[in-house]
Amino acid sequence: MKRLLIFILFMCWMPHANAEGASIPVTEPIVIESNNSFDGAGKTYTSCGHPAFIIKGTGAVLERVSIQQCEGDEAPAIHVSGLGHQLLDVSIESSGTGLLIEDSYGVRVIRTAVYGNGQADGVALLNSEAAELKGVVVKGVRDGIYIENGSQHTIVRPVISYSRYGIHLMFPTDLVISVPELHHNLTGAMIMGTNRVVFKNGNVHDQFGGTATGLMLYEAVDTTIEMTNIYGNHIGLYAEQSEGTILERNAINGNDIGFQLKQATGMMILQNNLLGNRESVTMVESYENIVQGNVWDGTTLDLDRDGYSEIPFRTDPYLFLLTDSYEAFELLYGSPGLLLLENILRSPEDLSLTDITPQTYSATWQWNGSIWSLGSIILFIMIWIIGRKRHEIV
Repeated sequence: MKRLLIFILFMCWMPHANAEGASIPVTEPIVIESNNSFDGAGKTYTSCGHPAFIIKGTGAVLERVSIQQCEGDEAPAIHVSGLGHQLLDVSIESSGTGLLIEDSYGVRVIRTAVYGNGQADGVALLNSEAAELKGVVVKGVRDGIYIENGSQHTIVRPVISYSRYGIHLMFPTDLVISVPELHHNLTGAMIMGTNRVVFKNGNVHDQFGGTATGLMLYEAVDTTIEMTNIYGNHIGLYAEQSEGTILERNAINGNDIGFQLKQATGMMILQNNLLGNRESVTMVESYENIVQGNVWDGTTLDLDRDGYSEIPFRTDPYLFLLTDSYEAFELLYGSPGLLLLENILRSPEDLSLTDITPQTYSATWQWNGSIWSLGSIILFIMIWIIGRKRHEIV
């Protein structure tokens, strides 16, 4: 009897559950034009061969919708053009480009997620001005956020993983990226042909594959990278044919190579922490770079206790480049013989870099717990001590 009642309840509940979760097929694009809004109330729409939504005109709003594209679909899930549109709380399972924004001004994309199959971009922003992307989450696409041309864009708190490039910039100017979380991509961010890009307060870590590079700059001018943690990559930062780059107060740790420069000039490398990289810096044909106040793996001497060493730090990638060129030496890396060779055969000046005032480093301990945490620890120690004494008495 009990099993019969459970079966009846199950049969009554199932149709209702299917009705709630069923997606709505979109036979032709839903067009949202000027000053209109579309609230999907959390429902899911399925599109094949065309965008699920087209937004155009001025001031349209799309919110609270989920979109599923058919497998192999090459059309964007959402196509946006025009002025001042807003997309809020949108979720896309894409086969083609998740969100295509082009020829637009002042478009805002807030809390939007795109999950792809690696064949197309998550968010593509083309020939547009002053877009704001806030809280965008992208996973498993070609480029997480791809921006071509345009200016004055703001990207805040993007989280991008398992893609080719987390963020891919091609020729935009005056762009700010704040608090990015870029991990497990082939390259965290590719910054190419840009002017005045600011990248700050981010975490760029654990990229994978043949390149496994945190940040890559190519022909980028006046790029600022500050207060960002870059760790667990093959190359933390790579800059080629770029000028005027400022690297300031970053933590670049635990990479095979901290940063690598090739024909990079006019850089300012200031107050970065470069501890724990297998090799701090390698560079080729890079000149006129200002390097001051960084923390390095090496000997320091602070006579006047101002926090800066009187001994300049000179990078010397000779041994690293030797083992990198001849894999057979890899097994001998760190052996006394190679260390002796490293001191005899120093790298030429055009391959080394000197910090004239490196910072000294001392580890500090800081308590971040609460009074309750401290009380719990004391109580645990007292119980442990009492338990031991009772065991000794018995």
